Amino acid sequence: MTTEYPRYLAAVALPVLSFIGIGLNITPLILHAKNRNIPAVSLISWYLLLNLFNIINALTWPTDDLESRWDGTGLCDIQVKMQVGALFAVPGALVGIFRGLAFVLDTSCATLIPGKTQRWRSHIMDLIFCIALPIVAMVLHVVWQKDRYLLYSISGCVINLDESWVSFALCFIWPPIICFVAAYYCCLILIRLRKYRSEFGMILHSSQSNLNKSRFFRLLLLGLGLLVCILPVEIFTFYLDLKGSLPWHPYSWAQLHGPGWPTITKVPTHGEVFFDRWSPPGAAFVIFGFFGFSHDATKIYRTMLWALGFGCFLPPTDSSNSTTLIGTTPSRAKLMFWKGKSSARTETKSSDGSDSQPSQSGIVDSSDRASSQSSPTTTPVKSWFPRWLLFNCRANCHNENTLLEDLPAAGNTVYTNAWAGTSVSRAGEEFESGSTPSPPVNKNFIHVKQVICQQSEFQI
Repeated sequence: MTTEYPRYLAAVALPVLSFIGIGLNITPLILHAKNRNIPAVSLISWYLLLNLFNIINALTWPTDDLESRWDGTGLCDIQVKMQVGALFAVPGALVGIFRGLAFVLDTSCATLIPGKTQRWRSHIMDLIFCIALPIVAMVLHVVWQKDRYLLYSISGCVINLDESWVSFALCFIWPPIICFVAAYYCCLILIRLRKYRSEFGMILHSSQSNLNKSRFFRLLLLGLGLLVCILPVEIFTFYLDLKGSLPWHPYSWAQLHGPGWPTITKVPTHGEVFFDRWSPPGAAFVIFGFFGFSHDATKIYRTMLWALGFGCFLPPTDSSNSTTLIGTTPSRAKLMFWKGKSSARTETKSSDGSDSQPSQSGIVDSSDRASSQSSPTTTPVKSWFPRWLLFNCRANCHNENTLLEDLPAAGNTVYTNAWAGTSVSRAGEEFESGSTPSPPVNKNFIHVKQVICQQSEFQI
């Protein structure tokens, strides 16, 4: 790089933002792939590809010194084809997203269990808008391709279209039309939401889809946000293409693909970048904003950190409180900051001279008594950070797959009983562990028994 050809700010900002956008969209891509959401996966994949092209182009042609650099043979031939496909694929993916959400709220076609034919019909429509139309557009690109491609600084490979009615009919008229189809389905969703707002939860639950309320509204707001941005851009691009192609000349295949067709035109831009090159990183940040902070996304982040070896520094969590690793976040927080109350035990002497350790609720746990008599009293850790580090390394590193069933037997158990009948009168009773209450005299009753067990906590 010389002073004659300086590196402009856009040549640095564009690849940096595109690289960050690729990293942020990996997790949403995994989430939608697990849910088998074809339109959302297609949308994110195309934006990932366009961001990758931004990085390659800005690093390969960062300055206006295009004559001394590579002419992009092979790479640009692929890029211009994929760019044509993206013109159709991005609005087509929005159509698929809105169509799927509108179908969920369609009560006239709702079924208890969707049949195989119905599911395949939905998948085929998604594949048509997300894959088939872009492939057809890439194949027909050779019909209206004026030159091999244009080479701009920073922006890289650019499509060049023929100034004839063929380009209008096969290319730049269809993206706005597809966007208007997406807008139609979006309005249909809003109408149905207003119509079925009181039964929305029941309709969504009976749709037999992978959507809950959170995913539904995240997809709806994501598609609506992208549509509000893409539709004006497509209309403006259509206006520029139509204005630049007029007046149309008669179409001729021989003249279009004559001896001058392989010519590569190089254009210095003096730091200017095509406005559509900023759309992929902007869309990547929008997608991450809607799906990068969800509960499912945090699980993927934890899995990635475990795979990278940073699991020892993660607090164990279990939002469902039912399975997997021991403990929950609130209990870990108590053990972290409750230094003097949870770790230090107060020893008292009973009347017969034996040691006793009263619990917080006034009931002595047999398992805690046995463990306290067999092991000496330990000195509590003074600082919370060594306590947190010691606990996480023991709980996560040495025995990361410890299940709840591997813990000691339950310490505190509460038994409750309830009866329902025509005339039942019972006095208050206290039930010990393992005791069976006697049923009421009346035979017309419903007996409900509930057992609540609390697992013992490790004391460190």
